[in-house]
Amino acid sequence: MFIPPNQVINAVTFYRNNTRCASIGHLNGNCVTVDANPRYTSRCLSEFIYTLTIPAENMTEYEQGSVWRCEYFGNGTFKSSDATLTIVGM
Repeated sequence: MFIPPNQVINAVTFYRNNTRCASIGHLNGNCVTVDANPRYTSRCLSEFIYTLTIPAENMTEYEQGSVWRCEYFGNGTFKSSDATLTIVGM
């Protein structure tokens, strides 16, 4: 997720099936993660770019068909389109 231009808050929240998996952002120059689900790994790639990764050992039938979204919560609300996870070869 990229932060929209000209925003003052650098943070996003990742959702799986409308349930928060992690909120991540920059605070005082540090990458901060809040309420992260231990099944996933979240990172700050830069002050404006954030990722959430499903480690291979957690890529199970549990994830099949899950719906993902990322939202920026700052001046206005920006969110990604919903994306459904399809696992091939299970």
